[in-house]
Amino acid sequence: MSKNLAEIIQPLIEKGQFESPESAVRNLMTDYILRQIAHYRRTLNKFQKKYGMNYDQFLQYVKERARQVQSNAALQKDFMTEEEDALEWKIAKEMLESWVGLKAKALDEHVK
Repeated sequence: MSKNLAEIIQPLIEKGQFESPESAVRNLMTDYILRQIAHYRRTLNKFQKKYGMNYDQFLQYVKERARQVQSNAALQKDFMTEEEDALEWKIAKEMLESWVGLKAKALDEHVK
């Protein structure tokens, strides 16, 4: 029951959406990469707006908050949220860098 890629893409070729299976895959891959980049940029923007600072500034802020929490337990709940946000922000930043790198590599391969 396994279909090869050309068979899966064939309806798109028949309907004139793409010229060839290679064109379909290239365009679909590019579209997916661009959607991933947009997703992670939105995530980064969400955190920048929420905290009013960039990621590097936020890391410094979290380090300072860690020191404050040691002497003020009342800050712990907010600090835990900030730590979770820091982790999610870091992951989004790294994923964005990865997808941007993949986009560059895919475009470079396309040009060859």
